[in-house]
Order: sequence, then C-alpha cells, then structure tokens
Amino acid sequence: MEAIITAAMVLTMYFNANFKANAQSTENTVAQKIEYRYEYDEKGRLSNKETLSWDEAKKEWQKSSRLTYKYYKNGYNVEVSSWNADKQAYDLPSEVTLYRSQAPNLTSVKTYKMNETHDNMYLTSRTVVMEPIDGNLLAVK
Repeated sequence: MEAIITAAMVLTMYFNANFKANAQSTENTVAQKIEYRYEYDEKGRLSNKETLSWDEAKKEWQKSSRLTYKYYKNGYNVEVSSWNADKQAYDLPSEVTLYRSQAPNLTSVKTYKMNETHDNMYLTSRTVVMEPIDGNLLAVK
C-alpha cells in the first residue's frame, strides 16, 4: 500500500532548528491558550519542545507534555512524555518514534508505545519513506 506523506510530517522534526522562537502562544478550537517552549542543542537542532496550557484559575502556565529529540549518526528519535503534576516531573516516554536513514532519500520510521503496565514498549507502526525526484514523499508500508 502506498500513501503520500508531506515533507512536514517527516522532515520538519529534523529541520526544526529553523524555528528558533523561545515561546509561541496559539488558541485551539476550545479557546484554550497553549504555549510551546523550544530548546536547542549545541548544533542548533531542536532538542525539546514543551507544551503548556494556561490555567485560568491559577493564572499560570501548566506543563502538559514534552517532545524530546535525540540525534544519532544515521537518524533521530522523538520521545513523547506527559507531565506528572504529583511528581512535578515528566513521566517516562509513552511513545517513541525512530527515524533512520537507510540510503539516500530513504528513511525508515518505526513507532513504539508503552504497554499498560508501563514495563515495555511495543511496535505500533512501521513505514519506509522515499523521496522521489519531484520532491514529494512516498510512504511504503
């Protein structure tokens, strides 16, 4: 099965270093204020993207989730963690997506999720993304 995937879906994570705003506020469909905070590594690559929600009752930003980017020689990982208000810390990642370069213009993408007992991750999706000459990305499952 073949599907078209936009460059934004796969490569934006790798090229997020171009978006060096410290914080950006937007409104979602339920008029809840959301703020994003970005951190970059020594090479200027995105290392963390933190999502906060405005708590109107407390009049302060509340942490919600974080994407952590880890870079390797042949690709990178994106880890999704939720804020644990009781522990005042982020939980272990609930989901990890691995992007690995297999060849020029060929990237494998695997996503793992944490199981219910929080002791193991399992594979939920596996895709190979190819970039043809015209610049559109194609995914092959």
